Amino acid sequence: MRTRTKTALTAIVLLPLTACVGGSTTTDDMSYQIDQPVTALVVDARAASVAIAVGDGPVTVTEEHRYSRSKPTTAHQVDGQTLRLTESGCGDDDARCDVGYTIRMPKAMSADITAQAGAVKVDGLAGDVHVTTQAGAVEGRSTTSDEVTVKTEAGATSLEFAQTPTLVRATTSAGAIKILVPGTTAYAVDVQTSVGASSVDVDQDPSSEHRIEVHTDVGAVEIESVP
Repeated sequence: MRTRTKTALTAIVLLPLTACVGGSTTTDDMSYQIDQPVTALVVDARAASVAIAVGDGPVTVTEEHRYSRSKPTTAHQVDGQTLRLTESGCGDDDARCDVGYTIRMPKAMSADITAQAGAVKVDGLAGDVHVTTQAGAVEGRSTTSDEVTVKTEAGATSLEFAQTPTLVRATTSAGAIKILVPGTTAYAVDVQTSVGASSVDVDQDPSSEHRIEVHTDVGAVEIESVP
């Protein structure tokens, strides 16, 4: 049976940086630390950018709130060994309202990120990564994850692997996709694009256990091997 555990927080800071005057934008930061052991991160946001870097020790999160009227509503909790971050907007679609998450967490953690709008950047993770966004660029660097899936409506995707993945799946309606993988093995590659050039420069084997699947309606596709 799954048990629900309250989040242990330390070092909570709220720093208003800019007053909202007329049509100006207010920005404030909130930082906190998760002292409980967690193995997975889940982000569910309306309008948020997410930047993840790896580091030893407990998970730390900084939220940068940017808004012209009401402050965005955010929440965080630990459910079992999963840290959940949510952002549900300001209740005013005509005003600026978004959040920037900067997260430092252990390398082995997995990440599951869903956002209607906002860029996602992941650096150095080894856990599985799943990203779904309607609009926003997705970038993964120095990745050693076994499985990475990215689904976007509009936005470029760039993934660089430092270790051979088992599954890379990238799907977009509009946006270029670039994938760099180690050239030490052959891959089963499936590329489908309606409008846009495609270039595949890796050893291919349809029976390989290492798969790369790329589907795009509009956008160039580039898959290359690196030493």
